[in-house]
Amino acid sequence: MQDSTAYIGLDVHSRSCTMAWMNEEGDYRGPSTFRTSGENLRKRISDIKAEEKALTLEEGPLAFWTARVLDGIVDRTVVCDPRENYLISRAARKDDEADAKALARLLRLGEVKEVYQPESDRRALFKQAAGHYTDLRDQCRKLKQKIKARLKRWGLWKIPSTDVYSKSGREVYLEKLKHGRIRTQVESLYRLLDQASEEKRTARRELIELGQPYSEIQEFQKIPGIGPIGSHLFDAIIQTPHRFSTKQELHRYCKLGIESRSSGNRKEKEQLGDRGNGELKNVSYQAFQAARGTDGPNEIKTVYEASLKRTGNETHARLNTQRKIVESMWALWKNEACYDRKRLLGPASCAA
Repeated sequence: MQDSTAYIGLDVHSRSCTMAWMNEEGDYRGPSTFRTSGENLRKRISDIKAEEKALTLEEGPLAFWTARVLDGIVDRTVVCDPRENYLISRAARKDDEADAKALARLLRLGEVKEVYQPESDRRALFKQAAGHYTDLRDQCRKLKQKIKARLKRWGLWKIPSTDVYSKSGREVYLEKLKHGRIRTQVESLYRLLDQASEEKRTARRELIELGQPYSEIQEFQKIPGIGPIGSHLFDAIIQTPHRFSTKQELHRYCKLGIESRSSGNRKEKEQLGDRGNGELKNVSYQAFQAARGTDGPNEIKTVYEASLKRTGNETHARLNTQRKIVESMWALWKNEACYDRKRLLGPASCAA
């Protein structure tokens, strides 16, 4: 007997997978556990007798690979946000079989929150390159903090922000360290910083090279404060502007959305939501700072000053300006438009 629809929950790990599924009537089948491989996944899903197959699994290191492996085997694959699955994360029973059954049930009920996946391998590589660059950037920052902290611990208080990291400037500080063992340790941190900095430069070149086919990136850079790195990171992380139907969805994904909670008749204070991609919030903040630091007027300054006059609050005005920056990049991209300074970050039709 063949069911009309199979709702499949899959819990994927590097060594094993656990699968359970439900039919349209809500009857469970499984769970079953098997060794993780593309061949095993395709065979187990193919063995399910149903006219239509929908599958869900939680976002993780193997999610993109699994979706690719099962392309053509299932009619719909939903990679879902594990933070939204309270039925799973807060369940009294927590194991792979229970998780797979819970995923199947949530999928059947339409209660899984989908996580966007890259549409192509090239887009996936571009996103991975962005993550690689930001990882190396953060490593360099942490190493600089460690070097400065180590020097301060041994009495070197007056440390300029940049001289201490340059190859010529660092020798002055190393010579002031009286203890040979400490000097050796700091030299080791400098070598790690040099290596990480070189890898970061390589990652930057790779990121920009992978972004060359995407013409919208050049339009992003016409916005005051948006440079090569900010424009590439925004494009690589967002992937496609069509994943958001409203600007409020974009704000939330950029950690710039407003959340408010209420209980009974009491309404709590509104605040920024803590979910989303913090890197995108940082892109908009860096653009805001860079634009305000330039000489003369520009569109970002105009938007900020108008918002400040309206709200009377510097923080609110800054956040409003950051929202306007990401909105404008999104609108340019979605409408395949050219940047028009006269419209204060608004899109305009491109000339042929």
